[in-house]
Amino acid sequence: MIQIQNLTKPDIPIVQNLAKEIWNEHYRKILSQEQIDYMLDLFYSTEKIHQEISDGYSWEMVFYNSLPVGFMSLKYEFEKVHLSKIYLHSDVRGKGLGKELIQHAIELAQEKNYFAIYLNVNKYNTDSIEFYKQLGFQIIEEGVFDIGNGYVMDDYIMEKNI
Repeated sequence: MIQIQNLTKPDIPIVQNLAKEIWNEHYRKILSQEQIDYMLDLFYSTEKIHQEISDGYSWEMVFYNSLPVGFMSLKYEFEKVHLSKIYLHSDVRGKGLGKELIQHAIELAQEKNYFAIYLNVNKYNTDSIEFYKQLGFQIIEEGVFDIGNGYVMDDYIMEKNI
């Protein structure tokens, strides 16, 4: 059984631990360990998560059979919602949770009268790209984004009209 709930302060260390485990498992074949560590520090520090919540991001925790297994965050922008983060532990991938999370994001966006959801995905993250395509996302652009310390994100931007 899946449960999705708003992130609370006590959940932040859980998200940080999940991010570390998921990123080290999923991105090891795409990114160097140094870049993974840098990006985890950049995107998942307690201060960064607090700042995003203060800036209006919606952070959600995902539970499966009462265990924390993932998270997502949404940023409400002008007319579109940026699906900033969506991650599930490898133990629960393939069980339909990703589809449920995307559907949940769509419902949240529709409640606020947004017309599209978009996300960034690493160009070499082929499994995720295929997953998003199956759910109706299309590649609308690509870019290389400097994230500091000599690292870049080489991404596709994918979008789904809702």
